[in-house]
Formats: sequence, structure tokens, C-alpha cells
Amino acid sequence: MSKPVDPEHPGRYSSSLAAGLAMLNSFTPEHPERGIADMAEELNMGRSTTHRYATTLVTLGYLEQDTSRKYRLSARVSDFGLSMLDSMVVRRVAREHLRDLREATGRTASLGVLKGTEVAYIDRWQGSRQGQYAVDAGIGVGTRLPLHCSAAGKALLACLPAAEQRDLIAEMRLARRSSKTITTKTALRAELEQIRAQGGLAVEDEELFAGRRALAAVVVDTEGWPVAAVELTVPAEVYTRAELLGRLGPKVTTTAGHIASVLT
Repeated sequence: MSKPVDPEHPGRYSSSLAAGLAMLNSFTPEHPERGIADMAEELNMGRSTTHRYATTLVTLGYLEQDTSRKYRLSARVSDFGLSMLDSMVVRRVAREHLRDLREATGRTASLGVLKGTEVAYIDRWQGSRQGQYAVDAGIGVGTRLPLHCSAAGKALLACLPAAEQRDLIAEMRLARRSSKTITTKTALRAELEQIRAQGGLAVEDEELFAGRRALAAVVVDTEGWPVAAVELTVPAEVYTRAELLGRLGPKVTTTAGHIASVLT
């Protein structure tokens, strides 16, 4: 582990704290369980030091061990994530409006923010009407989806200034998620033009997976920057693309506008 240089605050860097946080960050969906040896190798630490930090994190309740003596994150780690989410102003002010959108439509209302080439969902109000759970399976608070095949992602991308949008598209890999996924950057740019022509409303038309449609509109700050996107998901068998825009589009746009007005 390399030590960051902070010329304004020499001597204030805590190697122990950095090592503990790096250890927690080493647990990923691909590596949900880890042993001392592989943590020591990844973090470039001695095994005795790695064991000492792991034991400390177990004592504090942030790691736990299974019967094979491997370590995994405990439920307490989620407290950090939830506290961070609650501290986000846009999430806090959006909650009531997302709930109202869910109540008015019976469909799942979500709030997503831009995270690199993905959209990260920071709040979600689950709908209960027929067919809803099937199209929401596996997606919840904390889920990240590619920008090019999610309604919230496309809405955020379409609203970016030209230079930022161009740079972000250059970084993107347009992986196919369904038979309808946009897989070329030329087609993506055309889609973004259509979104702007629709007043910023973005439609996800079974591009993430078959049977799911979604609609999203951005929440902008006082300078017009897209800080979040309101998304509404529905079963494709219930709403055509045209019905989604015509019947639910105004509700999603109004919700995004209400949230933006509270932010100002």
C-alpha cells in the first residue's frame, strides 16, 4: 500500500486506518469471502499484520468468520452506506416525492445518480401492482446499471454538457444485455438526441432485459447540472412505449421538477 502525499498536513496520515479501510474494500461481489493469505497478498502486508487488522475488524463487528475461518463483511458495514445515503441532500428531499409517484402509479419509483459510466440507485420505492416484482428482480438500493441500457442512465447522459457527454461516451463499453440493447455509439448518440427532443424524458424499452420498460427524467440543480434521475419501471406487457410516455411521462417529469425546486 502506497502512502498518499499531503504537503499541507504532513504527519497526519494514518497508515493503520488506511489499511483497515483497504481491507474492507477488498471484499467485492467477486470475492465475498477472503482468507488471510489472499488479503495479505492483495494489500501487500505481512500475514501477521493482516491477521491483526482482521481480528480488530471482527472485534468491532465489521467482519465475521464462517466455519472455514474465512472472513466476510458483516451486516454492520451497511450502516456506513446507509448513513452516507441519508446524508445526500437529493435523496433526503426526494423521498416524499418518490413515494407520491409510487402511490399515484402503483409502480416502482427510483432515484439514480451518475457514477462514472453507470447509474447508481440511491433510493427506491417498490410498487405492488401486478407484474411489478418480476421487472424489479435483482435491482435495489445500491445497484449499479450501465448508462446505455437504463432509463435513468440515458436521461442523465442526455442532460450532460456536450464536452462531458462526449468524454463519458468515449469511456463506455456498450455491452449487450438484451436483443434490444443499444450497442453502437452512433445509435446511442441518436437516442440521446431523441431524449432531448422529448423534453429530457428517457425510455428504456426492454434494453436491460425482456419484459421491462422504464421511464426517467432528470433532477437538475440551479446551474442546470443533472444531479439525479427519477425513474419509473413497469412491465412491458402493461405499457407500450407510447403509453409509457403519454400516461406516465408527465408524472415522472413533474416529480423530477418538484425535487429540483426543493434543491434550489
